[in-house]
Amino acid sequence: MADKWKLEGTLFDACNCTTLCPCVYGQPPTGPDCQVSAVWHITRGNYGTTKLDGLNFAGVFYATGNPLMGVDRAAMLVDDEAKPSQRNALETILGGQAGGLFAMLGQGMKQFLGLSYAPFEYKNDQKSWLVKVDGKLEIHAGFLKPPAGLPFKPTPRKAQTYDPLFENGEKVVGITESHVANMPGLTRSIVGKYSSAGRFSYKGP
Repeated sequence: MADKWKLEGTLFDACNCTTLCPCVYGQPPTGPDCQVSAVWHITRGNYGTTKLDGLNFAGVFYATGNPLMGVDRAAMLVDDEAKPSQRNALETILGGQAGGLFAMLGQGMKQFLGLSYAPFEYKNDQKSWLVKVDGKLEIHAGFLKPPAGLPFKPTPRKAQTYDPLFENGEKVVGITESHVANMPGLTRSIVGKYSSAGRFSYKGP
């Protein structure tokens, strides 16, 4: 039987949709497919008595339609700073064996390409955000600024969505400078497309 767990922290995502991504409102992606990556930083977390504070993980996904309705291929990356007990805990949570959000998402996954460990560089103040994961995943993005000439101050704007990854579905709307993935079965190089940042809070079972 899985232990009780809880994860809280910050996250961001990036995909190949134009802003604002329609997938988070239950609609099809703006292009012929969805190439989305999501990155999490745990500020406070535990699986039973195992603390998970300070660790990072990421998912790289491909779907032929809305990824919230099902994913064709996926792979996970986990912070190599995790100790053996923390690795076991995260593998259980992310694999869906401990219930919660990842169990729900796993029901719609057709092909899981594996979980691997790598060093993470993660920054996210919800004005700009980035991740670098050992040449496997690199994203640079920030909040979407108003077009020149319009009477709006360039400040982060939040959207209310139906995205279960984000706390209360709330996220800062952004755009990528670059979104690159180099993993078997999951490669992409995307510029100037949708991104968003916010907070998360998950628990299970």
